[in-house]
Parts: sequence; structure tokens; C-alpha cells
Amino acid sequence: MPAQRLRRALLWPHEFEYLRYSMIWRRGMIFMSPFMSARRKASGRVLPWLFLAYVVAFLDRTNINYAALTMNEELGFTAEIFGLGAGLFAIGYWLLEIPGAILAERWNAKLWIVRIMITWGIVGMLFAFVQAPWQFYLLRFLLGLAEAGFVPAALVMLGHWFPERDRAQAVSWFYIGLPVSQVIGGPLASWLLGVKWLGLSGWKWLFIVEGAMAVVLGLLMLLFLTNRPEDARWLSEEEKRALREQLEAERRAKAGAGHGSWALALRDSIVWRVAISMFLLGIGFYGFNYFVASITKQISGLTNASVGWLLVIPFSLAAITMYLNGRHSDATGERRWHTVLSWFVGGLGLLLLAYGPHHHPAWLLVWLSIAAVGLNAYFGAFWAIPQTFLSGVVAASGIGLINMIGNIGGFVGPYVTGAIRDRAGSFDLAILLWVIALVLAAALILSLPKEKSVPKEKSSTKEKSSTAETKS
Repeated sequence: MPAQRLRRALLWPHEFEYLRYSMIWRRGMIFMSPFMSARRKASGRVLPWLFLAYVVAFLDRTNINYAALTMNEELGFTAEIFGLGAGLFAIGYWLLEIPGAILAERWNAKLWIVRIMITWGIVGMLFAFVQAPWQFYLLRFLLGLAEAGFVPAALVMLGHWFPERDRAQAVSWFYIGLPVSQVIGGPLASWLLGVKWLGLSGWKWLFIVEGAMAVVLGLLMLLFLTNRPEDARWLSEEEKRALREQLEAERRAKAGAGHGSWALALRDSIVWRVAISMFLLGIGFYGFNYFVASITKQISGLTNASVGWLLVIPFSLAAITMYLNGRHSDATGERRWHTVLSWFVGGLGLLLLAYGPHHHPAWLLVWLSIAAVGLNAYFGAFWAIPQTFLSGVVAASGIGLINMIGNIGGFVGPYVTGAIRDRAGSFDLAILLWVIALVLAAALILSLPKEKSVPKEKSSTKEKSSTAETKS
């Protein structure tokens, strides 16, 4: 049929097969299978909440990037003081990362995420009252402690809802919250930095408003987010069973590759290679995200408001490419090169940002866009890697370990960047360090084994329905 051939041509090859196995034929009509119905409902009921949570999480984590444009001068903070405080977030985060991931798997990922959001929101608002470096250091450490386990808990929850073939795209939707937070954060910061309500400087209102957002969203998620498929009132029993059967089939297929004690994650070379690559990435990723506003202002000489609006474009492009890269990674089942090529693009953008022409703001915008795209597009493919090889508590522990080690890079990157900036008078050498770290991280990812194949969606429901119709 011409229409069928057109439909096949418009879909990725795996999507055509996916739809074919996800539809059932009844009385001359095509109906959506329970599995496909459950999959679509989960996309609409679970992903939006986790997406919004990550938007607010990264706003609260990196709003000092914009606050620094006025806060540092008002409080007398040097780039090194600022960088050390920015990095101390990672140390607090580091301490509770693995315990938080295990709690999410064995207890309740939803309640753990809600607790995290309310706690970090309260700590985030306290930044408005900072007067001295030690207070800044303490609150950054406490903010990391409060937020520890958020990303692993969210990834564990996605693993409870989305089968392997959908996971990179689901993870991409979650992580799109990161560049979207920068798209929102720039204009919001531009506005708040210019206000002086109740005698408080704009940077103080930046912390108060964005911290309050986390508390409110946490309470809403407590009411409306569903932890696991078996708890979902909006799924039929048939839909719950179809989704559970598919996820269990994948867990059984990966059982030989690490389903058991959390200690297995500590002995798995794949986990350690991914974790060390995350540490190296974190040097540049967090260095860039904490200092991008300061770098842009130093190079361009633009006003604070103009810097905030300029950064909307690079991070909007980053959000789009993150989705497309994750979608293509799911379409092909390939994870390593979708990660590595993204990092190479990011490294190229960073080199051009430091050493390319800047005589016109358009050049700066192009270099920032290339860097932002490369430093964000990898997320879906990268975070699908651990759950490709591991499952259950081992996967949760592995994700926690990877995030924990990565966040050490989140300390090293900002602190070293600030120290280099104070001593050299520019960010060029720090940016070169970020690029070297990215290249080493890419080498580690390429050393991983090729991805395993995952079981196709179980077609038992479809077959049973077809048999029943035949008998009738």
C-alpha cells in the first residue's frame, strides 16, 4: 500500500517495528496496545514533573552565575572566592549521592525527590542574607547536601517507567530542563538584578524567588506525581501488566550483567570508566555553567541585562539538540558516539570562545552556541549507558557513584577556573583546561564495550487479543 510505504519512510526503522508490535487488530480496526497506551500516558504524567523539577534544580544550583554580576562587587568576592563557593556545592552533593540513589530504589523515589526539593528551596532562599565568604561557603555546601541524590532518584524513577528503547529520549526530556533553566534564568535574572524591593538588592531577590519556586513545586509533586506504575490510578490493570512485563523482561536480560548487591557497582569497570569520564566532563561543564555570564560580560562588555538575554539563544539551541541527539540515540541504539561527538563539538566551541575572533558580538554568539550545544546534547545517550549494562540496586548504585565522582569535577572545575582567572586576568587558560578534560573523558567512553541488544517489546498482549478475536 502506498500509504503504508509512506508511513514506513517517515519513521525511524525501530519506530516502525515498535508501532507494528504495539498495535492490535480488532474487528477490522487498529487499536493501541496496552503497552503503547501505558507508554504514552507515562510520557504525559511523569516526564513533565521531572522536567520542571530539573529546571528549578539547575536554576537554584547555578543562579550564582548571574548573581555574581552584582553580588561579587557588593560583597567584595574575588573570582577565586566565588569559584571555591561554587565548587563546594559538589562536596555536599558528593556525601549523600550513593545513599540517596539506594533510598530512591529501595524506598520511594517520589518522596525522596520531594524532600530534596523542599530542603534545597529553603537553603536557596538563605543566600539572600549572605554577608561574608564563610557564609557563602557554608550555604553552598548545605545546598549540595540538600540536593544530593536528586538526579539519581529521577533516573531511577525513569527506569521504573520507561523501557530501554525509550530511555535515552526520556532522559533527554528530563535533562532538557538544564538548558531550559538557562533560557529562563537569563531573562529572570536580568529583571531581578535590577529591582530593589524592601531595601534588598536584586541578587538577593534572585535567591528568594528561585528558592521559593523549589518549595512550591515540591509540594505540587507530592500531590500529583506517581512513584511507580503499580501506584498509578490513571493506568488500567492491563496497561500496568503490559508495562511491568516489558520492564521485567529487560531486567532479566541484564541479570547476568549486574543485578544484586550495591557493592557490585564498586567492582564494575564500566561504572568506574563512566564515573571518571563524568569527573573530567564536570571540570568543563560546571566551569562553563558557573562562569559563562562572567566570561560573556568580560569579552563583550555588555550590560548585565544584555548578557542574560544573549545567553537565551545558545541554551535554546542546546535544548533542541539535546532532544534530537537523545531521539537519534534511541533510534539507533547507539550511546557512545552520541556522547563523544557531542563533547568534541563542545570542545571546539570552547576553543573558539577562548581563541577565536571576537571583534563582533555575532562571533561571540556563535562560539557560545557551539559550546552550549556540545556541553548539553550528550545527556540522554550518556545516562542511558549505565542502565544498558546494569539493573536494580546495582544500576541505582552505579548511577549514584557516577554522579558522585562527576560532582568532584563540579568542585575542581569552578575553583580552578576562579583561581586561574584571578592570576592570569582572563579565562583563556581555564577554558583550555576544560577542553583537555573533555578529550580525556571522550577516550574513556570510547573504551566501553558496544551496547547490548535489549529484548523487543513483549507482544503477548497483542497475540492474546488476536487469538481471542479469531476464536470469536
